Amino acid sequence: MSSSTISSSAILKHLTDEMSAILGALVGGAKYGIKIRLPHALIMTLLFRRDLSSKQKIRSVAKLVLEHASNLAAFATIYKSILAAFKWSSRCLRQHPSGNDRELGRLFLRLIVDGPFSKGTHSLPASMAGHPERPYHSLIAGACGGYFVWGRYSSVNQQIVLYLTSRVLVGLAKRTWEHVHGKPHHEEQSSILQHPKTYPLLAAAVWGLVMVLFEESPHVLHRSLRASMDEIYRFQLSHLSSTVSENGDG
Repeated sequence: MSSSTISSSAILKHLTDEMSAILGALVGGAKYGIKIRLPHALIMTLLFRRDLSSKQKIRSVAKLVLEHASNLAAFATIYKSILAAFKWSSRCLRQHPSGNDRELGRLFLRLIVDGPFSKGTHSLPASMAGHPERPYHSLIAGACGGYFVWGRYSSVNQQIVLYLTSRVLVGLAKRTWEHVHGKPHHEEQSSILQHPKTYPLLAAAVWGLVMVLFEESPHVLHRSLRASMDEIYRFQLSHLSSTVSENGDG
């Protein structure tokens, strides 16, 4: 078997593996979006959207589920596709190192794919299909997907971005702990946000700040959070007695 045949089969296998990873991400994103959003949207709509008819409730739930699932599927597809493109470009640059880096296009591509400090000709360990070849590839791919998919404002997108913001901050705190202590952080270990002495302070600060905002500037809080807090902290027993008397008269 000639080297060209081996090379062609290797290229075909690489493309097949990467396409399989992209398709798997698309299906996985859609499936997870439906699994997560459907029960949440159904319960929240039944509890808080009593002003809607049954048909409107079904449409509202379906819209929220479709948006969540399609956005996750789109982001996963864009992310994996960009990783595959980076990986393919990096391997092409290494296989043909004799190109003229003074050409603006090739130089720009090398800076993006291999980084400004890479020599460009050294070999990298083979990464699995769908995985980044260099750490910052995931940063660029994630940022692109985040801009084009999650950058459009909606209640679903904002909820997910805010959720990820809190998780990223916790993750950065753990990475800081690793940097300071010089060893990897494990789940069974307490991070700075889970430590018995620091976690109560975090809880006190968060709840103190949210209550100040609720009492002094409720308009700056998200509508759903403000509605939930109104139901808790603005509830009066007279409302309950009125409801009971109305039911009794009925």
